[in-house]
Amino acid sequence: MNPNPLWTSRKYQHGFSLLEVLVTLVVVFLVLLGFAGYSTVANKGIKASEKMTRAVILAQEKLEDIHRQGLPANLSGPISQVESYGSILGAPHHKRTYYIQPHTPMPGLHTIQVEVQWDNDTHRTVVQTYMGN
Repeated sequence: MNPNPLWTSRKYQHGFSLLEVLVTLVVVFLVLLGFAGYSTVANKGIKASEKMTRAVILAQEKLEDIHRQGLPANLSGPISQVESYGSILGAPHHKRTYYIQPHTPMPGLHTIQVEVQWDNDTHRTVVQTYMGN
């Protein structure tokens, strides 16, 4: 007895061939590998952003400390102080330097500048303000 040709034709077969499954797996693998690459780039960006944010906070904190403590009496010459890597609590990868330039830009007004560096001096940010007597 001959089987019904309608049931044996390729048109009525269901499922996937091994080649189709393998091609699909390769495509999925390549897509996931692409996402992993984006994840690495995103993580690097997040870490760089965290260090920059920390640097700005450190600079602002030093400006607030100087403002709270006030300027030394009889300030006649420039002052600078360096806090080296590892000496700042909670920021071992940052170095902070502040400068006070008296009577600049005019008598009675002093320029205060705080520079924060990180990653072995490859990056830096500077915050500056003025303070009167």
